[in-house]
Amino acid sequence: MNKVDKRLFVGIIISPKLQTDLDHCARGTERFFKEDKPESLQIFTLGEERFIGRFLRDGFPVNDIENISRNVRSIITLIAPSYRMAEDSIRIYADSTARIAPPLL
Repeated sequence: MNKVDKRLFVGIIISPKLQTDLDHCARGTERFFKEDKPESLQIFTLGEERFIGRFLRDGFPVNDIENISRNVRSIITLIAPSYRMAEDSIRIYADSTARIAPPLL
């Protein structure tokens, strides 16, 4: 199996309205996209869709999923304050490049 440490992504689909807001976000918001920090947001493409959110490391505690959801929502609200998110817009997506290891038989 290929070593993959980021298979799950918690985020929101970037709609045209959200993209417009992201294109016009305030100065200083680039700090939310620093790649060297695990709590940073990233843009992720899956198929034809683009998402903004956070990758989760392998073995991420299930109890912390709600905290990540709230964190992603609050950061998007900070960088795109005029964008209104529906309650169910933050979702978990699987990275389709992850591979399953063959059975050990």
